[in-house]
Amino acid sequence: MKKAKQVIVRELPQIGTKLTGKFKGVSYSARIVADKKMSSGKAIEYSGSKYRSMTAAAQAITRQPTNGWRFWKISEKK
Repeated sequence: MKKAKQVIVRELPQIGTKLTGKFKGVSYSARIVADKKMSSGKAIEYSGSKYRSMTAAAQAITRQPTNGWRFWKISEKK
């Protein structure tokens, strides 16, 4: 009997959620915002730019491969 594959859906937190991260001793913050251009209807806004995923936003800071789900911490929910 075949074992069914487990599907994990990772979507951005709700709009208005504040994210914080730290890299090389410097703290960074971002916020989940509404964005109709994104398929999910949400984006991460950091430093005036919008990113499709938590990983893309984290990599913009670290400039290296980074797991965005580990980099960002949810610091405030709306």
